[in-house]
Amino acid sequence: MNFFLTKFSCFLLISFALLFGFSGNTKELAKFNDWTAFAEGEGKNLACMAVSKPKKSEGNYTKRGDVFAIITHLPGQKKWSEFSVVAGYNYKTNSNPEILIDQKKFQLFTSGSRAWSFSPSDDEKIITFLKKSIKMKVVGTSSRGTITTDTFSLMGFSKAYKEINEACNKN
Repeated sequence: MNFFLTKFSCFLLISFALLFGFSGNTKELAKFNDWTAFAEGEGKNLACMAVSKPKKSEGNYTKRGDVFAIITHLPGQKKWSEFSVVAGYNYKTNSNPEILIDQKKFQLFTSGSRAWSFSPSDDEKIITFLKKSIKMKVVGTSSRGTITTDTFSLMGFSKAYKEINEACNKN
């Protein structure tokens, strides 16, 4: 249960940052092709994020918000490499979006417009595949039943990940 509460607190932190254009304390560390590294806060409130938008979004929808893939470090909470997706819509209750990286599939759990991996070990497996692949697909179902597929480029992911590791002192 504590794992899911931590994921939810991470969701709140990043949601506010993304929805409101980051606070004045957010710093873009560097942009690497299709991924950007950010740091927000300091000390126990430091958060480091590698963020990307999809190159292609498909689905039968008329309106959709911003879509992001995010890797987050929260060193003050000793949370590292949390993978999540912001869908640009609220997910269907009890749906499990799927990501596909080089033929490897992972399921995610949802809360509102966010989806996360089920465990820190899944986060690490996802990171491993992101580092050695060139694209990732995320397939989700909206609360209205619309199926979407978002395709992300992984060009620059490894460098952005390295940048957030350094910014948050991840060993």
